Amino acid sequence: MPMIHLSQQQITTGRVPPIELSDQLTVAVRFRSTGSGAERSQALVAQWTLASDFDAFSSYDATHTDGLVCAGYMGGVFDGRYIYFSPNRDSRLRDSVHGRVLRYDTLGEFDDPSSYTAFDVEHVTHLRTVNYYGAAFDGRYVYFSPQDEGHQYHSRVLRYDTRSGFKDRASWQSYDMGMIHSHQGVAFDGRFVYFPPGYEGTSNYESILEDKHSGQFMRYDTHSEFANPDSWQRFDSKPLSERATNFDGAAVDGRYVYFVPLSNGLVLRFDTRGRFEDSGSWHSYDVSRFRKDGWFVGAVFDGCYLYLVAYSHGVIVRCDTNGDFSDDESWSTRDVSGTAGLDTGGFDGGLFDGRYAYFMPWNNPQGKHHSNFLRFDTLGDFDDAANWTACDAGHVGGMKTIGYNGGVFDGRFLYGAPVCDDDEFHGRILRYDTLAEGTFALRHSDYGHNGGLCAAVPGPSFIVNTDRGPISAAAHQALGPGAHEVAGVYSQGALRLIVDGAVVTEIVGSGALQRSEAEIAIGQFADSAARFEGSIEAVVIGDGALDVEQISRALRSGDAGA
Repeated sequence: MPMIHLSQQQITTGRVPPIELSDQLTVAVRFRSTGSGAERSQALVAQWTLASDFDAFSSYDATHTDGLVCAGYMGGVFDGRYIYFSPNRDSRLRDSVHGRVLRYDTLGEFDDPSSYTAFDVEHVTHLRTVNYYGAAFDGRYVYFSPQDEGHQYHSRVLRYDTRSGFKDRASWQSYDMGMIHSHQGVAFDGRFVYFPPGYEGTSNYESILEDKHSGQFMRYDTHSEFANPDSWQRFDSKPLSERATNFDGAAVDGRYVYFVPLSNGLVLRFDTRGRFEDSGSWHSYDVSRFRKDGWFVGAVFDGCYLYLVAYSHGVIVRCDTNGDFSDDESWSTRDVSGTAGLDTGGFDGGLFDGRYAYFMPWNNPQGKHHSNFLRFDTLGDFDDAANWTACDAGHVGGMKTIGYNGGVFDGRFLYGAPVCDDDEFHGRILRYDTLAEGTFALRHSDYGHNGGLCAAVPGPSFIVNTDRGPISAAAHQALGPGAHEVAGVYSQGALRLIVDGAVVTEIVGSGALQRSEAEIAIGQFADSAARFEGSIEAVVIGDGALDVEQISRALRSGDAGA
């Protein structure tokens, strides 16, 4: 089988011409990383060109799936095959909370009803499990962040075992921290799941009560038993400051967890090398100096900068995570209102594709919902208007597509989690294609946080583009610094990811590889910010399916052994 063993000069140059492929492919890399870079999008080798145009939207109405009303979702998470949308409420009435989890199979056609399924988890455990805000995936389990049960807030975390049947009641568990507090968004650092606090209530309130802010953080150790109280910790941030409360989303940069202030203007940062209960592990920065009435929901991390997502206004606040957190010089702002002549003030979460940061449209300062997507080119100057663009996606596929809370990225497509427009709650999923052209991408790590509202474990992944859509496989385990070998193999519909001589996952799909005339980029996507941090020592690419031993031998000698 024809295999290409790249020369050191080609690796250094970082570009090689496209190769002829059939429907089999092996891509393998030996490298040495300088750090885990767990929350950075880092490409090892890719024929993957991100779209510069901003118009490739499609939609699907999943409001009526499996005989259930699937409307009103807050964020979503991707487990490597399925996307789960987190159930919240289906009308403006507070007691319309629901537990109808909506799932999309990314191996199916986006507009095919058979690709979707729904399951009502409200009474699937001994606890009532409704109204969640965000979800996290740890490589096996999906965790839903608890918010409200209609007449009071609740702290009943819901967990789904992805190795079991979606509609099997035994696949679902719940654990109650016993607090009448809401939590908004979620973060995952590779071991611990963090639930940012929102509001604090009482057991007998009858009207909307969102004037008492909570500082009760929850953290779960995924290496411990879910139902064991010793696996859970709390931290009360109020002693740090009365304003260190009411957060909405979080993001991780590999060491620190940043919690986004919804209303009080204090960004709170936790050092994962410290003790969770130790106040010395926590620090804050006041961003109200930039906008006193500024609210923020979620954050986007591009590997260097953290962007706080503006809620009901247009001021994006950015932090240089390589700088001093407490130094004003590490912080900057830009008012993006009116970008591209559109009403771009008011977003809810965001996403990152390796080059562009996307801000999910929600509502403007007047409270009116919109669908004006905002995008920033992270390769450009933050202060240059030319690097900001916007697109009105309010009417796609013959339907009204307005009102989204956070979203999901599957390696190629961005999915907006549907909530409501000005008239009704709905389940109309909005999808954007980030790819201009390409055949494959082998990554050292993926961006794990979906706009700070949801989170998935980082780690190596392999994605191929077929005529039936993308197929991807991920290790769900971050690599440490040092020498590693990672390979992806696609053959007869089976996609295998191999890490350090072991097959870590295999996905069975279908579809012929999409050919591309784009150059193959080494250590990055073409013209992207997803650059690998370390040294690449050997690269093998070829039209054929090698086994583990052949891959190892090829990386060391250039001989595929076939």
